[in-house]
Amino acid sequence: MIVALACVAAAALCSGTAVVLQAVSARRLPAELGLGASMARRLASDRVYLVALLLVASGFALAAVALRSLPLFVVQAGRASSLGVAAVLSVVVLGARLRALEWAGLGATAAGLVVLALSVEVAPATTDGATTTAVVVATVVLVASGALVGLGRATAGRGLVLACVAGASFSVLALAARTLPVLSPAVLLTEPAAWCAVVAGGTGLGLSALALRHAPVVTVTALMVGVETVASAVVGVVLAGDRAQAGRGWLAFVAFVLVVVGVVVVARAGTPGATDPRGAPAPGETAAARPH
Repeated sequence: MIVALACVAAAALCSGTAVVLQAVSARRLPAELGLGASMARRLASDRVYLVALLLVASGFALAAVALRSLPLFVVQAGRASSLGVAAVLSVVVLGARLRALEWAGLGATAAGLVVLALSVEVAPATTDGATTTAVVVATVVLVASGALVGLGRATAGRGLVLACVAGASFSVLALAARTLPVLSPAVLLTEPAAWCAVVAGGTGLGLSALALRHAPVVTVTALMVGVETVASAVVGVVLAGDRAQAGRGWLAFVAFVLVVVGVVVVARAGTPGATDPRGAPAPGETAAARPH
């Protein structure tokens, strides 16, 4: 248990640091560059992005280890603290300015996720392999559709849509890590759900890079973490047998609402379109930190 919790904490630190480094790299890209081979080549030659990618991979690996003994609720709630890491680092690295409302939203999200984790029954996953595989495949198709919608939206909210789809993509990885019978190479190479998870992970990385070009880093992180956590929690209950502890169902519901409210507050406060008529930066970013 102690080792698993330590992995969760390390995963949160890796993920929070990675998203800020991704923002630094993404904002160096030409404005007209879209999701595709050109963007992949540019990012592959960026050392900062490669470090971020290594941190992302490390975070997912640590979370996968934790998921072998802890339910999705617990691990995803712990990883969600990466939102706080990203928020603090965005202030230091990107010059972002967080208002009291945004800090309150971060606090509400963190508190809700902690309570959510404490209210869940810790037990091994119980799954139907065929059903889980079908859900993973269907989710990847839906994520791809959502990505096309987000890429086609030339609006101020484009970054928010992309962040939500990226969060959904990452939730597929969490589901696979929780429900795959074993993580040995022999099984992973022949398991459709594992291949779908790889596709979803790559899609999530690309979409998150694009989202970070169109919205403040704290906003993007809040949406990705919120969607990933909530989606993982739902599929954990439905497919992995995750449950609230006896008599704590109401507490889990209250915590869930608190998480949603906190994420909405942070996302709304940092919406790119929330600028004054003179073009002042949206809350959560300075003029220097805005995407170019």
